[in-house]
Amino acid sequence: MRTNRPLSINNSLVHGICNYSCRLCSINKANYDGPKEFQPFEVTRTLIRRIIESARSGVNIRYVTNSGDGEPTLHPEFSSRVEMFGAMLREWDISGVTQPEVSVVTNGSRLHLPGIADSFSKNSITMIISFPTVNPESYGRIMVGDPEKGSSLLSVVLPNIEKAMLLKAESYLSKLYFHISPPETEIIRKDFSETTDYLTNAAYRSGLKNIELILFPASSNRSGLIQSSVMKVDMYRDLFKHYNGRVINHVKVNMKLVLKRFFHNSIEIADLIRSFRFPCLWNANFFITSDGSSICCNDQIVKYPQGNIMYDSLETLMEIKEQFSAGPLCSVCNQSPHRLKGSLGATVFSRITRMRTFSAVLRDKVSRRKKKINSKHKSSVYEKENGSTRGSMREITNIAGADDKQFLNSMLSESISDMKSAFRLIYDCYLSYGFQESDPSGMRISFHNLLPVSYLLVVKREGKIAGTLTLIRENSYGLPIETLFKKEISKIRTTNSLICELSGLAVDASVPHTESKQILMSLFRYAFILSHDILGCTDFCMMTNPHHSMYYQKEFNYVQIGQVKYYDRVKGAPAVPLHLSLGTAEEEFQRSNPVLFKYFSVNGRSSSRKKILTELHAQEKLFCTDYIANLRRTGNKLFGNLTAEMKDILRNYYPEIEQLNQ
Repeated sequence: MRTNRPLSINNSLVHGICNYSCRLCSINKANYDGPKEFQPFEVTRTLIRRIIESARSGVNIRYVTNSGDGEPTLHPEFSSRVEMFGAMLREWDISGVTQPEVSVVTNGSRLHLPGIADSFSKNSITMIISFPTVNPESYGRIMVGDPEKGSSLLSVVLPNIEKAMLLKAESYLSKLYFHISPPETEIIRKDFSETTDYLTNAAYRSGLKNIELILFPASSNRSGLIQSSVMKVDMYRDLFKHYNGRVINHVKVNMKLVLKRFFHNSIEIADLIRSFRFPCLWNANFFITSDGSSICCNDQIVKYPQGNIMYDSLETLMEIKEQFSAGPLCSVCNQSPHRLKGSLGATVFSRITRMRTFSAVLRDKVSRRKKKINSKHKSSVYEKENGSTRGSMREITNIAGADDKQFLNSMLSESISDMKSAFRLIYDCYLSYGFQESDPSGMRISFHNLLPVSYLLVVKREGKIAGTLTLIRENSYGLPIETLFKKEISKIRTTNSLICELSGLAVDASVPHTESKQILMSLFRYAFILSHDILGCTDFCMMTNPHHSMYYQKEFNYVQIGQVKYYDRVKGAPAVPLHLSLGTAEEEFQRSNPVLFKYFSVNGRSSSRKKILTELHAQEKLFCTDYIANLRRTGNKLFGNLTAEMKDILRNYYPEIEQLNQ
């Protein structure tokens, strides 16, 4: 990462879901086809972890704003998510790095609801209220596209604004700002005197001596879905001249352009020009979607993601932004640096940007030529030194270089039929090895398979399941491996770790050996992406037969962390515990097995990740009452052996299943 300036993050706790329909936003418009979802817990937690990791490495984070493309207070877990950011601030102990300012941008319509305003005050969260105008007709036109609805909307919002001012006056709020946005320049100018008069009057009655206003300098067309007629940068110089620093109704008006929050001085602008091949003032900051994708601020429909916090560090995401080139979004963006005009500063910045982009393109051409020559040389050297040293290297090379076709056939099970087929395959394999008692259902199902923290992975061959693997995320009940190796797992568990276990590996015996190798590799890579990139897991663990232990240690760099024990669940067969740190796995692959590194590396994982996310949502829907009830009817012995504790846990997840009470 070349950037030295402090970074700013805009996080979508809610994306595509809003109780308003602002005129310059595509949400709730007929042509909006982007995501409509609340940010999952794992994404919020991973974002906070990324912030802490970057800070520990010396990166300064200036702002973390929960806003994005929706109304954040609509999130069903809004208070608990704000609490997570509050905990980050309270526990901040990173010397030399100032903790970021964490804020929430809201339209103010829900601040009166229980717990919403309190969550700001309890967690030192800055409150930013979007409030373009106090005029009812203008407010209705901007916020919902209907001037007649403005009065009814303001009847809710204005008391909430006054409540927020009281909280600030009584020191329950750390900071309170008003966004004069969406940036409708004509309306803002016409109503500005009336708006400031209301805000200062309300502030005076609340006991405040200052109000803080943040203005947006130009209109945004939100990916071209909603077109704006404004074709130049408007810095509101007249408004700043007449209102900034002025005392109105005994209250001082402090005004700031939003750009000044992100770029404090010209040195930071110069850093932007130096670091970015396409120095865009807006794309220089992070805009994180509900699923963790990093996007340009105008990519509201998330059509061109630039990495994802679930598998990329903030430094990596910034490197992607630094290498970003102008694309389709930029051609229709009012704020694209190539199109800036309206002032001398904007014109100069635009011309410098063009020069910077042109020089970056030239450098790329030279760099590509050098890489092409060097790659040919390295390839020939590697073949000479390593061509005959490892018997399985050629097989792995074939897998890694086959456009990942086999991997694209692997998936999370997407139907109850898939689950049953996978459980039958595990049963058949374990029965043939003598690890399984006969069961009338013909399926091997563990208690953990019934929990929604388990993810059943399958590979299909000619429409039939040819391989399966279960990934079990750490949970309050514990992992299967802990029944034998609790002390060993405790040693690798840390405060910030999230361990997952690989279990239930089975490959159809009728599959040729060369294909079974591909199936195994596909399952492990799929599990790697799901656990590390999406679920935010930090460690793999697994139990395996000692005869297979050396294979996993040799091929995947697993480390044996305990001695042989005997496992009742596989009829007393021997087992050893293995561990792999997901945080350092790719680095180890790169050092010991470059071809395997290519197969597992972050490059090219974006499309695979999107596929997994789609399937993840589909599998989550399977964990409903029908899932357990359907398996219950198979006659599997598991259900007759459930303990009272297990039944209590299942009732919490599936309260409507009457059979669990039998």
